[in-house]
Order: sequence, then C-alpha cells, then structure tokens
Amino acid sequence: MLLPRLGFLNLGYNNFSGRIPTSIGNLGSLEALILRKNKLYGKLPASLRNCRILGFADFSFNKLSGEVPSWIGEDLPHLYALILKANRFYGSLPIEICHLSNLHFLDLSMNRISGTVPTCFGNFTAMIRKGKEVVEHIYESRHPVLQSPSEYSYTYFDDVLARWKGQEYEYGSNFAYLKMIDLSTNNLTGEIPIGITRLLELKGLNLSGNRFYGEVPVEIGELKMLESLDLSTNKFSGEIPSSMSGLNFLAFLNLSNNNFSGKIPSGTQLQGFNTSMYDGNTELCGKPLTNICPVDEPIDNIGPSSSEYEVDEDSSEYKRWLCIGGVLGFSTSFWGIIGTLVLNQRWRHAYYLSLYKLKERFYVAIAVHIGKLQRKV
Repeated sequence: MLLPRLGFLNLGYNNFSGRIPTSIGNLGSLEALILRKNKLYGKLPASLRNCRILGFADFSFNKLSGEVPSWIGEDLPHLYALILKANRFYGSLPIEICHLSNLHFLDLSMNRISGTVPTCFGNFTAMIRKGKEVVEHIYESRHPVLQSPSEYSYTYFDDVLARWKGQEYEYGSNFAYLKMIDLSTNNLTGEIPIGITRLLELKGLNLSGNRFYGEVPVEIGELKMLESLDLSTNKFSGEIPSSMSGLNFLAFLNLSNNNFSGKIPSGTQLQGFNTSMYDGNTELCGKPLTNICPVDEPIDNIGPSSSEYEVDEDSSEYKRWLCIGGVLGFSTSFWGIIGTLVLNQRWRHAYYLSLYKLKERFYVAIAVHIGKLQRKV
C-alpha cells in the first residue's frame, strides 16, 4: 500500500475474504480503520502496531481468530474505540489492554474469549473523565485517489453498531457521547472486577451470556451515569445491591437467568422494569414480581390481629362490669329488704303475718286436693 498519508480507510460491508495484508502497517497516518462485515479470517497482523495514531478500529462481523494481541495496548495509545465484535477470538484478555487510557468504547462481544476480566479495567480514564473528548471525530482526506470531483475533501464521521438497551443501534456523530463496555456472549468467568465500578462516566455495561459468578459489588451504585446494564445469563448470586436503587439514569436493566435471591431493593428505577428482566431468579421477591417476600407477608394466619385483640379486650371488660353490676344490684336489693324488716318492727310483723297466711292457704289447698283424690279412689 502506497498511501502513507491516508487517514481514513473504510472497506466495510463488502465481501472481502482472506487475511488482512501485513502491508496495512505501512499506513502510518491511519487514524480510522473500518473492515466491518466482510469475510476476513486469520489473526490481526502485527504490522498494525506501526499505525501508532490509530484511534478508531472496527473489525466486527468477520472470522478473525487468535488471541487479542497484547500490542494493541502497548503500541496504539491513541485508540479510543476498539471493536472486535462477532469474530472468533479466544484466550484471555491481555493486561496490556488496560494501557488504553483514551478508550471510551470497547466491544469484544460474540467471541470465545475466556478467563477473568483484568482488575485494571479501571484504568480507562476516558470513561472516568466528565464530558466528551471528541464530539465529531472528523477525518479529511486530501489524497488525489480519494478526492471528489465536486469537493476538495471528504468529511467522515465515526459510526458504530452497538447493542444498547437490549437493541442494536447504529451511532454516527453522537458516538462520542457513548462510553460503553460490551463483553457479552463469551466464556468469561470470575467476579465483576471492582475496577469497572470506578468508571464513573460509563453509560453502558453488558456482561451477559458469560459465566460470571459471585455477588454484584455494592460499588456498582457509584456508576451514576449508567443508562444500560445487562448481567443476564450468568451465575451471579446473592442479593441485588441496594445501592442500585440510586442509579437514576438507568433506563435498561436485565438480571434474568442468574441465581439472585432476596428482596428487590426499593426504588422507582428497579420497580419500574418489566418482570421478564428478573426471570430465572426463583429466590427473588418483591415488586415488580408477584412473589411476596416473607418479611412483607400479612400476619393474619400467624395469630390474632391487633383489631382482634382489641375486640377480645372490649368483650372481657364488658363481661367484668356486667358481673360487678349484677352483684351490686343483688346486694342492694337483698340488704334493702332485710335492713327494712330489721329496723321497722311494724313492717316486720306485717311481713311475718303475710308469710303465715300464705303458708296456711298453701296448706289448706293441699289438704283439699288430697281429700278429693281419696274420695275418687
């Protein structure tokens, strides 16, 4: 290739096959390389390390293989977008990739990458700094081969295919706003490294379709700018960190097909997602799920409610006063009559006389009745 001043090369969406030629390393002025959606195979040529000002590299949707080269992190310090999506890369991620301090978009999804995520992922300082480093990364080519008859130069804008909030989108001039890590659909394992939770300006994190395990670190709540989080189809366990309820910009969340347990933290964000985003976690409970947490269950079946206790107490109090009233009434009536007879002699004699007459009448009535029965016999 005899284009030493070439700054932008886009050969995407063709049917190119074969290996990437080593002569591509002669393009020392190359700032953007797009080979997306071809039929290229083999390893990335080591000669690419000579393109030291390369900032945008998109090799997605090919059949490239081998390990992710360590020289990417060693010799391409200006790289801000690395896209190796949908290839056949395998092996562990090199620690050297953490040297890419300008990186704000990393897509290694849909490969066969294994091992753990390096803890040094927190070194991507472009994902920590506020604001955007590049709004529209413009490449102007003045090489005669690329000149247009009507224009002196072409102006290009970065564009990228990204899985964002569960959907595939194509980003153009607004790509620079997107700070994202996508490691989905690989064979990665281990726990989420704490370093990722230091990327305070990260807007999208996709770790779905791997073999990650353990608890989600509580520090994930520090990612206040996070808008999309996909941890689905892994082996995460434990409770969902309560700190996630403070992710106010979170518009997409997928925690399905894991081993999460306990109550979903209270917060307008987490309760607002579709229940399918929690599917496959049988031990999860609380809104928006219909599975009620044990601590939230009504206590009606466990024992009498407070209202029942109040009714019982009122009933017992009523009976107690009823008994007291009956005793007092009987005592008052009894002693009122007896006291009057004891104190008033005239009333006492009259009372005894009436009792005597009543007894005599009763005796006569019985005697007459017995006499009638004897005559009949």
